[in-house]
Amino acid sequence: MSTSSDQYRAADEGVAWIDRSSRVRLDVAGPDRAKFLQNLTTNDVKRLPVGSGCEAFVTSPQGKTLAFVSIHARPDSILLRTDHDGLALGLPHLQKYGIFDEVGIEDVSAGSTEYHVVGPGAAEWLQSEGATLPDGKDLSSIATQVHGLEILCVRESPTGRPGFTLISFGDVAAVGEGLRGAGLVELDSEEFEALRIEAGTPVFGREITEKTLPQEIGRDDRAISFVKGCYLGQETVARLDALGHVNKILKGLRFRAGDPVPPAGAILEAEGKAVGSVSSAAFSPGWDAAVGLGIVRVSHASPGAELSWKRLEDGATFSATVSDWPMLPRRS
Repeated sequence: MSTSSDQYRAADEGVAWIDRSSRVRLDVAGPDRAKFLQNLTTNDVKRLPVGSGCEAFVTSPQGKTLAFVSIHARPDSILLRTDHDGLALGLPHLQKYGIFDEVGIEDVSAGSTEYHVVGPGAAEWLQSEGATLPDGKDLSSIATQVHGLEILCVRESPTGRPGFTLISFGDVAAVGEGLRGAGLVELDSEEFEALRIEAGTPVFGREITEKTLPQEIGRDDRAISFVKGCYLGQETVARLDALGHVNKILKGLRFRAGDPVPPAGAILEAEGKAVGSVSSAAFSPGWDAAVGLGIVRVSHASPGAELSWKRLEDGATFSATVSDWPMLPRRS
């Protein structure tokens, strides 16, 4: 069994993998599929050629976030992916408006698997196993084979390191068995969490909730088109863009070596006043300290700003330094 630091080093310097099959995968088919998603998400789905992808928010009529998804254009359908429970609000919303278009929405999560291969050696390893890689754009995808098994290979970097996700809709056990048999280091969920936090990748239910405005996550260039046509919730998004800023935003947080990992929900303070809260935190072997993500008031969100959080059980106070993400440690 590899230790935490071994897992982290493999992802940071070599190649590692993790089973992410618990995520949600929706297949949206039918002649109106692109128009349907264009009308309900923040990004320009209609302009996605086959093999390309994008991030997007599914927004309510009030412009609040119901889901945060990646969207992949395939020859005969569009694949939506998000984290476990990430469509608890978004799926009923999509189904409600799907009756107005010629689309079929199928949850294919149970009949598919999803494995993420990560690290600077990931591309070379996959090619050595016979895979053809998608082009160099983020979230691009290609149908290929690994060990003779049909997969959809997606280029993406949820850890901030080079990565590829292998999605199987056929023999759902075989891909995982092949990865385990290849001798690669397998990441556990705690180690992946540290890598995800360093990258600044948000998760619905933590960084993003139904109260979140899309611009508060700081991924406008990846997930929002400000020039596409009308969509549900666009008025709020456009108004915020015209104002030029939001009042709070997702930021990275660095904690001192030796200090405890703060719990999710810990209040961030400046001069005794609450200015935000921790949404996720984990110990990073790369920093030898805890790292975190949090929603912070813009007035206190400049990189290097010094905040604090208080441990509830004894009132002990610890420092937190605001950081832009990604927060990748320098390799020695």
